[in-house]
Amino acid sequence: MAGRIDLVRGMKEILGDRYFVYGGYDSRPDSTVYGNYAEIPGDDYFADDKRLLKVRHYIVRLVTDHKDFVLEDTIETLFDTLDIAYQQITHEHVKTEKSYCTEWEVVILEPR
Repeated sequence: MAGRIDLVRGMKEILGDRYFVYGGYDSRPDSTVYGNYAEIPGDDYFADDKRLLKVRHYIVRLVTDHKDFVLEDTIETLFDTLDIAYQQITHEHVKTEKSYCTEWEVVILEPR
């Protein structure tokens, strides 16, 4: 099962090393097309004083100058290939930024 590093590596292969970054809008590159991700604090599952499963939730964001169906499909294929559960949660034009934002919530399970 894939982890966060596999996700980051795949996104950098799709968008390029300089255009996929950790963090929010403040860490974005000076480019119309970029992606980033941020962790949403999640829960770990425990039993008998042992951690059984680590659950990591992330928001993966893609910002482009227009809705890019091909790029979105490529990213969703990456999620499928890595066996990462995902759900598209945002796809909207951001007038103030003159860009289009698509976001997915992804869940990565890390067994003990």
